[in-house]
Amino acid sequence: MIASQLTPSALATSAPTILQFPTEANRAVRSLRHMTTQLLQEAAQVIPNQQLLINVVSKRVRQLGLGHRPMVETTPRMSLTDIALKEIIAGKLAHEPLKGPENA
Repeated sequence: MIASQLTPSALATSAPTILQFPTEANRAVRSLRHMTTQLLQEAAQVIPNQQLLINVVSKRVRQLGLGHRPMVETTPRMSLTDIALKEIIAGKLAHEPLKGPENA
């Protein structure tokens, strides 16, 4: 009795439906990627070492994901990565080399 309610015969005999998505979404995604690429290039001017830049961005993204407030103005469509990159560009984030046996 319950099984017959779960699989209605109208759904079993109907042809599959093809869903079409709007193509305007592709343009927005491309422009967002372009914005991130541009921000990455600008941040690379502030922190030229690529590995260090990645580490600073990933640590800040982790902090933002945990609820820390952004130190720059944001828009609703900005990703956490974009926010971290903008903070680096604005000079809000600083990095210090570790003082270890090889750096001493």
